[in-house]
Amino acid sequence: MLTPKHCAEVNVINAGKGFSPEKTLEELMGKPTYYLTRYIIVRESDGRLRSGDRASIIEVRTEGGDLLKTVVGGKVLAHSDKCVVIADPAIDEFTLNQVVLKAVSARINDEVEAVILSGRNENVTFVFLGEQDLKVPLKILLVDTIPPSPSRLEVLARRARASEQISEHIEIESLNVDASEMVKEACSGGRLVFTPCPIEEPLSHHTSITSFADIAEKAESGKPTLSIDLIGCSLSRVTLNRLKEIMGLSLEVSLRDICPLHAAREVAPRVDVQGFIVRCCKTMESPRAIHVRGKPVMVLPWAPSVGDLVKAVDDLVGLVTRLDVV
Repeated sequence: MLTPKHCAEVNVINAGKGFSPEKTLEELMGKPTYYLTRYIIVRESDGRLRSGDRASIIEVRTEGGDLLKTVVGGKVLAHSDKCVVIADPAIDEFTLNQVVLKAVSARINDEVEAVILSGRNENVTFVFLGEQDLKVPLKILLVDTIPPSPSRLEVLARRARASEQISEHIEIESLNVDASEMVKEACSGGRLVFTPCPIEEPLSHHTSITSFADIAEKAESGKPTLSIDLIGCSLSRVTLNRLKEIMGLSLEVSLRDICPLHAAREVAPRVDVQGFIVRCCKTMESPRAIHVRGKPVMVLPWAPSVGDLVKAVDDLVGLVTRLDVV
């Protein structure tokens, strides 16, 4: 698939009934155009773009500087008989996941090459459809930890839905790793519990450890080995092992893993979803993309925003559709 980076790259020309995109391209040669223009929608009617309009897509090459450049070449990307035009005020044409999935859902048949869209802001963009058969609705699995419940990703997804930043053609499911249940299991076995991340589970002073300083005090060199159930992730286990090494502590650690990324990796072969969004404390800034067992995963920082989640959804749609945003 191919779609513009921004609506500013798309210009619209009203060429009248019976227009020819090839002739329009010839007429554009040597003419000035806005410096960001890369694509031109040629249509036969004027006024606002309307669903069902007859339109073609031209890609142009330009040269020059400043705000105006000169058209020096180009090609027809899609003729009018291969394009579908949709004007839908429910679409935010600046939100990639809405644009792409609306285009996929509107594809009438396999002969359609492109879907031209206008949304609530009345800007125009398009999606040039590839051969891949994308499933609609697209299923995404949010993987996170609880408590608190609902999880952070679930809260953000609800906010994004409420503000219409996630396409109606995306089905969101959740998988939550319940840390409080792990704490209960560890305590019922008489183990000493260490929870480096806050967990909403009341623990007695005698059965829990809340800080690395606590561990250093309870496991001083020469004392009997201190056995701990760590309710955390591989990073916290590495930290504990490093503490043990530096201070010469007599310490035995068993990990009960709450890492959402590890949980996604475990369930990936068994769930019918196209991609995952997870939180990870090793990710400190913007979302990053990886693949787990052949499926794309967007990894968010531990304290993501609604904007981080929406960007992750956009990026995931791009990965799933092998989108070439140019």
